Amino acid sequence: MKIAHLQKPIFTLLFTLLSIIVFGQWQPVNGPNGGYVRSFAYKGSALYAATGGGVLVSEDEGESWAFRNANLSSCDTKSLTQLGDYIFVSTDENVFRSNDQGATWQASGTELEGKYVKYITSSNGQLFTATYLRGIYRSPDTGNSWVAVNNGFPAKYAYYLDSDGSNIFAGTYQDGMYRSSDQGENWISINNGLTELNIMSILCFTDKVFISTLSSGVFVSDNQGASWSALGTNIPSVKGLTQIDGVLYAASFGQGVYQSTDTGQTWTNFNNNLAESDIWAIGNSNETLFVGVSSGHIYKRNLVEGNWELSSGHYFNAGVGSLSGNDFNLLAGTHGSGFFTSDNQGNDWTRASSIWTVETRSIISSGAYVFVGTDMLGIFKSNNYGQTFSMSNTGLNSAWIQAFTICNGQLFAGSGEEGVFISSDAGTSWSASNQGLTSPNILSLASDGTDVYAGTSDSGIFITSDLGANWSSISEGINSNKITGIQTLNEVVFVGTNNSGMFKSPDHGSSWISLTNGLSPEAYIRCIYVYDSLILIGTNNGEVFSSSDNGDSWDGVIGGLNGSPVLSLWIQQDQLFAGLSQDGIYKYPLSLITSIKPPMEEKAFAVYPNPASQVLNFSTLPKAINALTIYNLQGKIVLKKQLDSNSSHLDVNQIQPGIYILTCQELDQIYTARFVKN
Repeated sequence: MKIAHLQKPIFTLLFTLLSIIVFGQWQPVNGPNGGYVRSFAYKGSALYAATGGGVLVSEDEGESWAFRNANLSSCDTKSLTQLGDYIFVSTDENVFRSNDQGATWQASGTELEGKYVKYITSSNGQLFTATYLRGIYRSPDTGNSWVAVNNGFPAKYAYYLDSDGSNIFAGTYQDGMYRSSDQGENWISINNGLTELNIMSILCFTDKVFISTLSSGVFVSDNQGASWSALGTNIPSVKGLTQIDGVLYAASFGQGVYQSTDTGQTWTNFNNNLAESDIWAIGNSNETLFVGVSSGHIYKRNLVEGNWELSSGHYFNAGVGSLSGNDFNLLAGTHGSGFFTSDNQGNDWTRASSIWTVETRSIISSGAYVFVGTDMLGIFKSNNYGQTFSMSNTGLNSAWIQAFTICNGQLFAGSGEEGVFISSDAGTSWSASNQGLTSPNILSLASDGTDVYAGTSDSGIFITSDLGANWSSISEGINSNKITGIQTLNEVVFVGTNNSGMFKSPDHGSSWISLTNGLSPEAYIRCIYVYDSLILIGTNNGEVFSSSDNGDSWDGVIGGLNGSPVLSLWIQQDQLFAGLSQDGIYKYPLSLITSIKPPMEEKAFAVYPNPASQVLNFSTLPKAINALTIYNLQGKIVLKKQLDSNSSHLDVNQIQPGIYILTCQELDQIYTARFVKN
């Protein structure tokens, strides 16, 4: 009797697994390539590398590496530092920390959530971060909490940090150098002698401070930044500096590694056997120098043995934050690896060299036009389906563009810092449109053809009914101020939030309905996409859901994704594409989504003996069924068998002992049976 009572829940569990197997059709596409190793840190016996695909860890001095990204909600990792028991990594969404050598990560406090943290360092037992648009933050408690420390620091793009023990130096993009002598409480500008204000790296060494610039070489100060002088070296595009035992090393993007044994007065080439010269980062363990290159490879050089060798040849895919397409190309904007096009549904990718930055945040495509929003260089425009681009920033006083939409021939662009901009001439010129907006931090835009909706990161959702002349709040009834996605379908507005699930409004935002049938009310919605009458959403937990009844119920598009946050969705031809934070893009047959509703009917059929040792007999099946498939509990097919109309048994002698699921399908009905092989 006990066994009989257990059969139904066991069968239900197994059928759930079977459903995952049957519908688990997500498959990775080939790219786009992530590349870019950006930072190194050494702690204990472990070496860490921050890359465009997450954190690589080596515990054997670079002999082998493995990605360790568990619980990282962003794999666009930027920089690394250590303090106390923790290793810290900054990302384009937060700071994360680990005390188990990267096996698991946790968000470091809540104050930096959603902020682009370019750099992190420690000084005198405190942590400091350099962010884009939000200045400098400090943590006095090993990353449990953070506070902004920006008095005297007006720069938008804080890029790099270092400390000499008494002072903290902050390098910026566009605004040069700043110094704080009181642990970040106050900052002063220190640009005397600098001929360029785009700072790439900083190194405090002996009693000097070295900085590299984007295009004007390396500068040095021996008076704590009160004045600077050029080193006189012609090393181009120095991305990073480090030192081992009093010897300086510089990483050049284009010419490899250079060495100085006289505190930077003279430099010599240090490239013996170095196979790649586009160096992006440099770091060291005790006696070994490591460099990361734009391809994603890592090279190491033992300073005693004296030759470079490949340390990591990992190929990894980029995090894809935005997807779009046109008649010729699938378009992918990555976080930290550039903008890509594919003319064969993701089998091959071409990076757009005419978009100079690696950071893309949003895409919209209309006819031959493609517009790409970046987070440092504003908007790029293509009029040839994405083959070539040029900057399109006239009248745009923001370099950070996170969203687009079109309404009545007007192109709307949402900035992460300056609100909404509108162009009536296909991006040739822009004008600000912020009357009534109480937040300039736009995350999402959408239009129903009459109204335009703007979602903010901190003040909910706004509507304009007069093409941006005036905006008004329509957030009443949505229990979240952070609107992560908006789409419209048949004049119904769908809104996704951070940790408060999905909502819809049938009356242009006058009232809102929480959508919880098949969805968690606490879901973190990362993206929304509408295709014909189908609504699709991606979540922070790596899930995709679909609804074909205006959001009243949701089905999981399950099986095969790696749990990474789903940042973007797009349908092209017969495939659904999902851009993930980790591991690029996956695709799913559109026909399987449209066939999920109504669900296939399950029907059990009998098998005997059970357990079976050699032959498994089964009851009569419909004549239309001509094949049986056996899966193990990991979802792997272990046996397929073609049937004829008289088949009533199956040879299972070669199958290993264990529990298996036998399945077959006739039109919209699935026949299943569970059996034990002994």
